[in-house]
This record gives sequence, C-alpha cells and structure tokens, in this order.
Amino acid sequence: MIDAQTKEENVAPLVSVVMPCLNEEKALGICIEKIKKTFVENNIDGEVVVSDNGSTDRSVEIATEMGASLCHQPLRGYGNAYLKGFEHARGRYLIMADADDTYDLTMLPQFLEGLQNGQYDFVTGSRYLGKGEKNITWLHRYVGNPMLTLILNILFGARYSDVYCGYRAFTREAYEKIRPVSPGMEFNLELAINARLAGLRIKEIPITLGERLGESKLNTFKDGWRSLRMMLIYAPNKVFLIPGLFLFGMGMLLHFVVLFRLIQSDGRALGVVSSMVASTMAVTGFQILSLWLHAKTYSWSRRFDRNNPFILSFYKIFNLEMGLISGMVLTLTGTVIMALLVLKWLHLGMTPLPRPEFAAFASTLIIIGLSCFFSSLFISAMSMSKGETG
Repeated sequence: MIDAQTKEENVAPLVSVVMPCLNEEKALGICIEKIKKTFVENNIDGEVVVSDNGSTDRSVEIATEMGASLCHQPLRGYGNAYLKGFEHARGRYLIMADADDTYDLTMLPQFLEGLQNGQYDFVTGSRYLGKGEKNITWLHRYVGNPMLTLILNILFGARYSDVYCGYRAFTREAYEKIRPVSPGMEFNLELAINARLAGLRIKEIPITLGERLGESKLNTFKDGWRSLRMMLIYAPNKVFLIPGLFLFGMGMLLHFVVLFRLIQSDGRALGVVSSMVASTMAVTGFQILSLWLHAKTYSWSRRFDRNNPFILSFYKIFNLEMGLISGMVLTLTGTVIMALLVLKWLHLGMTPLPRPEFAAFASTLIIIGLSCFFSSLFISAMSMSKGETG
C-alpha cells in the first residue's frame, strides 16, 4: 500500500522555483526561507529546487536541511545548472531566481498571476522599469546590459528593457517550446530570444535588485562576448543575408560590366583592377551567404525557424547531389575558361593577355564552385534528418 507521504510526493506541485547554486551558503538559506514563507502566505502549492553546480561550502547541506528538492549538475555553468534544475522540477509553472538574495522573492505571486490567468506565457522581471537597477555594477548598468538589450531588440524585433534579468516565470509548455541549450550566462539571453521567436506572450514587470550576498560568478567580457555571438548566430538575415547579397550581387555585376566593357572613359574600359575588386566582392559575398545558410539551417534544426517557408521550400529542392552538381559545374566552367586563357597565353609566347579580366572571372567561378561543393556536404549533413522527416 502506498502511504500518504508517497502519494503527496507523486502529486506535482503548482509551481517550482528553480535556483542554480555554486557556493551560496551565505544567501541560500535566506532565499529558501523567503520562498517557503511566500508559498504559505499566498496559499501556493510549490517546491523549491536547488540545482547544485559543484558547491564546496555548506550549500548542499543547507538545501537538504531546509527541505529543498536538491539535484546535482556536475557540468559547470549557469545555464547547465538551470537545465538540470528545470529537468528535475515537477511544477506546472516554472520560476527561475538566483540564490544570492538579490531578487525580491515575495514577488512570486506577481510573476504567477499573468501565467495563471492565461494572459501571458513568459513573465520576466526588469530592473530598469522601476529604477531598480541601483545595485547593478556601473559597467553592466550603463554599458553591458543596455547595449545587449538594444542589440537584441533590433535583431529580433523585441521590446525588452532588461534581457539579462535572472528573475523569470513561464509555463512548462512555454519552456518546452523555447527549449534553451546554452551552458553559460548567455542562457538568460537565449530564453528571451527564443520566447520572442516562438511567439510567446511576454510581460515585463518592474523589480528591484538587492545587494548580493556572496561572490559573483559573472565574467563581464567573456560572458558578454558569448551573448553577442549567440545573438549574431540567431539573427542570420540581418547579419549575413543583407551584406552577403549586396557584396555578391555587386561583385557579379561589376564582372559583367568589365567583361562587356559597358563603362568606358576616354575610350578605355575598366580592366584588371576592377576585375580583382569584382572577384573580391563576389567571393566574399558568396562566403557570407554560405554562412547565412549554415546559420539558417542551424536555426531550423533548433526549431527557431521551424515554420520558415523559405527553408522548407529550399530543402524540397536542395539536396547533396544538387549542391555537388552546382559546385562542379561552376568549377568546371571556370577551369575551362582558365585553360583556354593559358593556351592562348602560351600561343602568344607568354606575353600579357589582351583580356586578363577573364582570368579574374574564371578564378571567381572556381572559388565559388569549390565553396559550393564543400558547403553542400556540410549543409546536407545538418539538414538530412529534417529533410527526411519533413
């Protein structure tokens, strides 16, 4: 017979408050106490989940003594700790908060309110809405956080005021949709980006950041670069597509102008120098477009663009064979042109060719063709399972 305690343990709570923990003995007990008190005062059926990330102080002992649900994540990293914690959590609603007593944990009901009434899927705190940012360090307060927030809003059409706030709540269904994977501090940014890309209903509420108890684990420049890198990868249209199309299009157009002598000055047409510029622009543009397609394929495989009509249509046509054939045709065409130029050069006794710009054009075709050939192998590997199941 299952006893009453076992039955109670098998019943999922309404909410799980998940906190990552790495040597937070100074504040962990205070946070757990505040959360449990808030649960009681507001009649909330909840659990406290502490995801230990390798603490060497009394953090694990404190969490156990205070009745928190404890899990261990041996892989270091803020994001890794949260990934393990959310996996361990049983609640219908998930709330994330730091274990350093910087967040007002008595505000849990305000985070839950928008989720429970079905109005929002993703509720995040903002330290900038109500002037609650005074305890943010100067560099992060005036430079790092505002800059990353501005870039994210521009790239993804969002309206966040504080993308790095670590006090958030969302439904379990919302978490399954955005499914973050980042192992480090960029985890917060990934949540914000994915929530926007998944079309979740987002709400910001003002919070005040308190003074931290214990040592901060944030690495300003390393974590800032990782965050910026992630945003650039997740926004390939603005970062890669536009400059790639411009450079490739202008390069090929300039090749056309040079080869057919469409622009002349005093009877002299554009020549070798213009051809080299055209080659540089076209090849660079093609490489950027290739990176764009790689990023879009990655985005598709991660479900950020799961319903993107262009990608779906593209992979109905594109396959490994198509890419290999296109690459070989371009490479062969360029090689034939180059071979004919070499034969003519030999025939002229190795004197300068009358139209050397054709050599630059041939080189462009060869480089683009080889890039297309090998890129096809990589992109095909990334898209194979998606294309087969699509």
